[in-house]
Amino acid sequence: MATYTPKNILITGAAGFIASHVANRLVRNYPDYKIVVLDKLDYCSNLKNLLPSQSSRNFKFVKGDIGSADLVNYLLITESIDTIMHFAAQTHVDNSFGNSFEFTKNNIYGTHVLLEACKVTGQIRRFIHVSTDEVYGRQMRMLL
Repeated sequence: MATYTPKNILITGAAGFIASHVANRLVRNYPDYKIVVLDKLDYCSNLKNLLPSQSSRNFKFVKGDIGSADLVNYLLITESIDTIMHFAAQTHVDNSFGNSFEFTKNNIYGTHVLLEACKVTGQIRRFIHVSTDEVYGRQMRMLL
C-alpha cells in the first residue's frame, strides 16, 4: 500500500475555535504543506484566531462560503487541493432550534457541496469531517 502525504490542504471553517488551532499547528509544524483556509466569517468565527499564521508563506486565507460550488471547485483546482479538513458549521444548539433551515443550508448543504466537488474534480485523496451535534443531530445528542 502506497503511503500518502498531503501537500495542499483545504481547511473549512478555519476561523472557528477548533479549526483555527488545527490550521495554525499545521502551518507551524509542516512548512512544506500549503494550507488554504476557507471561512465566511459568520458569527461563530474570528479572523484573529488565525493571526499566528497570517504571515507564513504556506498559508492562504480565502473569505467565502462552502455553499458556493463555483468557489469550492475553483479552489480545489487552482490550489491543487489533495486533502480537505472540513470543520465549517454553524454552532450553538439553541440557535439551531430557532433557525433550523439556515443550519441545514450551512451544515448539510455545505457538506454536500464539498463532497460533490471532490467527486467532480477527482483529486481529493482524504476528506476529514469534524463537526458538532448541530450537524450530527438531536438523536446523536441523546445517545451521548
